[in-house]
Amino acid sequence: MSISSLAESLGLSISTVSRALNGYTDVSARTRERVEVAAKAIGYQPHPVAHRLATGRTGAIALVSSLRSGNYLDATFSALLAGVSEALRPRGYFALSLVLPTGDDELPELERLLAGRLVDGVILARTRIEDPRVSLLQQRGLPFITHGRTQGNAPHAWVDADNVRAFFLATERLAGLGHRRIALINGQPQMTFAVLREQGFASAMHAFGLDPAACPVRHGEPTAADGLRIASELIAENHARQGHAAGPVTAMLCATDAMALGAMAAIRAAGLVVGRAISVMGYGNSEAGLYAEPPLSTIDHALVENGHHLAQLLLEQLQGGAPAASHRSHLAAVSLIVRQSDGPCPHTPSP
Repeated sequence: MSISSLAESLGLSISTVSRALNGYTDVSARTRERVEVAAKAIGYQPHPVAHRLATGRTGAIALVSSLRSGNYLDATFSALLAGVSEALRPRGYFALSLVLPTGDDELPELERLLAGRLVDGVILARTRIEDPRVSLLQQRGLPFITHGRTQGNAPHAWVDADNVRAFFLATERLAGLGHRRIALINGQPQMTFAVLREQGFASAMHAFGLDPAACPVRHGEPTAADGLRIASELIAENHARQGHAAGPVTAMLCATDAMALGAMAAIRAAGLVVGRAISVMGYGNSEAGLYAEPPLSTIDHALVENGHHLAQLLLEQLQGGAPAASHRSHLAAVSLIVRQSDGPCPHTPSP
């Protein structure tokens, strides 16, 4: 059945039916429901090309992230995409995954997506302190929202986990277990999440009287490979510090579960027991962490729910909401998940 036949059967204009099917807010909720029920009953589907010509919309949203060559999308991104898709699907939108290469090709690739009008909106993941991708989206005027915040860009809509709180909680737990030399294995310093997590770490060190000079901070890619590399370096430094008054690093707090799994591998390779000789904590509450040996203590940040919030705030912009919709934000709570990869400090450093 055509849209004109559907409109005639309902006694409505084609324009009203079209706007109802596309979720426009100038059509009453009662009329939208009536049109949607009738369309579903007869199996009406708009022709995609005609739909795009009539509405200027593609029905697609891009979830965009950038990766360095050799890195891969992890379960974190998949969970976020699942949450976005769940919230968009009932509103007639598809969620597409797009990976940009970091470097010189990153902005031209994003510009090509925008110039081709291939999507109606963008959800941008893995934000940086100063993010040129955000600046480009703002210049082009396409509805967008970011997963994570920026600090050097003009205000925009975002959803983020409470990274500061997360790493305060994790450091608080390790300090409560007697650890005085805690290493932070963090993401790259230009990434917003890494800056915020280090802020939480520093705040907890101050609150619990830890010496920053005794708690090293190292940066790397959020991968198991870099977790392994950095943890191996820290273990080697521990050996070099034998007999030093400050004592060795006894706990490693990692920016991602992947980094934590790499750190655990380094500890085992050194002939040490994870959770006894050196405690390890991650972030992300990944399935891999649950089934690690020993199971990984971590921070849960409800990624699927974050995906729901991202989609809902973007839909507000797409549906012509108030101008404030482009500046809406949501800071999601985090929670500590205690398993067996962390435990009491094996010794107390000399005063």
